[in-house]
Amino acid sequence: MPKKPEYIESRALQVIDDLRADYKAAKSNRFTRKLSGVSSMGSGADYHYSSERAYMLILERARSYQRDDPLIGQGVRRLAANLVQEGFRLDVTTGDDLLDAALQDKWLEWSSDPDLCHSEGELTFGQQEALLPQTIVVDGDVFVLPTEDGWLQYIEAHRCRTPRNTKKDVVHGVLLGKNARRDQYWFTKEDLAPLSGLSKVSEVEKYDARSPDGHRQVLHLYLQNRFSQRRGVSALSPVSDMVTMHDDLQFSQLVKAQVASAFAIIHEYSEGADLYGSQKKGEQTTETVGGASRLREKLSSGIEIFGDPGESIKAFTANVPNSEFFDHAKMILSFISLNLDLPLQVFMLDPSQTNFSGWRGAMDQARMRFRQLQRWMISSFHSPAYRFKLRQWIESDPTIAKMAAKVGPKRNTSHQWHPPSFPYIEPLKDASSDKLQLANSLNSPRRIQAARNRNWEDVSAEIIQDYASAIEMAVKKADELNKQYKSAKITWRDLLSLPTADGVTIAFSGDEPTPSSNGNGTEQLFGRGNLN
Repeated sequence: MPKKPEYIESRALQVIDDLRADYKAAKSNRFTRKLSGVSSMGSGADYHYSSERAYMLILERARSYQRDDPLIGQGVRRLAANLVQEGFRLDVTTGDDLLDAALQDKWLEWSSDPDLCHSEGELTFGQQEALLPQTIVVDGDVFVLPTEDGWLQYIEAHRCRTPRNTKKDVVHGVLLGKNARRDQYWFTKEDLAPLSGLSKVSEVEKYDARSPDGHRQVLHLYLQNRFSQRRGVSALSPVSDMVTMHDDLQFSQLVKAQVASAFAIIHEYSEGADLYGSQKKGEQTTETVGGASRLREKLSSGIEIFGDPGESIKAFTANVPNSEFFDHAKMILSFISLNLDLPLQVFMLDPSQTNFSGWRGAMDQARMRFRQLQRWMISSFHSPAYRFKLRQWIESDPTIAKMAAKVGPKRNTSHQWHPPSFPYIEPLKDASSDKLQLANSLNSPRRIQAARNRNWEDVSAEIIQDYASAIEMAVKKADELNKQYKSAKITWRDLLSLPTADGVTIAFSGDEPTPSSNGNGTEQLFGRGNLN
């Protein structure tokens, strides 16, 4: 059988090679940049910030953006304000009312006193939880040390570093053990500059990540984007170019505005004119052009310019701002605000650039992310902080220790953190919608409450408990009035009205509840009957 010509076989292989369905992202071209500093076989998350100097430089640049940029700091504070609002609320749920009340009182006393809860004695617990999101967004991460004195001590990101002479598996101060679990955290002294060298292991202080009984001794707070990520990266890192571009853009526009608002008196003379001596010049600088030097007037508002004989001077008017400025600035600010998980309208505190539907849609999407971040704060910071204090109270307070032992170790740590909820955007319409769904069996109470970031079991239990407490107080007060006024026959129903599910309160006549109105549209309770 004759052999195929070699050139035909090569051509066929070339055609097949050209027909392969490759991912375009795997090819480098003028649109897709060739990556440097990464392995072609894949790299873990820690590999991408393996240079400690580069990692620290990102951190310090992000801090400078927050410190110097007129918008970044406000945007970071706005995100933290939406997440924390008036603060997270602790609800102890051990099942023992006395223990719950005792622990609630202990927490309130500790969390509201800076001398008790902060190592520096400056911040209440609420102020600490408000500062944490700002720090993590800018720095990338922060470390919290629960101390034996009962305080929370904060270590900023630049102090967790790796000495050059160590051969252990340490990622920017985080010592990894089996299965890449964090075994230790290495912190430098406070006075060591972030970009200065750290050469010796003896220059760091080591903290075990967990105690021998498994409790966390270092709370490492950071937003994780990959499973193999051991340190946090500033949220401002992806928009570093946008921040500096916006700063340059604003500076240029301000300079142009100054030029446009400047005025000058310009003197022109014909060649050969008698100037009667030298004319007074304004502030000048010497400029060298083509080997010859000449004087140039400095630019300022209200300058007076004297032209040389025969020189013609023409003025210009700057177009400030030009037609493209606002759209370009809005685009840059949109990139920055999106990276901070904020709608542009919230970032700028200006909803005028959208209609109500646009505002509502943007806020609905933003609140999904806000709720995620709130749950992350609870699991990473709030709950570990409460369990830390609970262990100390059980060790130091015999009364609490006795009640906790009675409840048992599985129940004595039971608690819930209630993050701040977000108000209805249209309160009347949104509440009416919930009511309509409930009345027509279109939705269940638990799902309606879940859509509002609440738990139906908690809400219903709280409603019953609150109404029961109000009735008990009304009964007690009615008894006091009946003793004071012998002829009076006051019942708790005379002192208290309770709303029903459809918003109508119940009045009582004898033992049967009937609706009652006071004539102005509000229901009131005045009736007689026995408390059954």
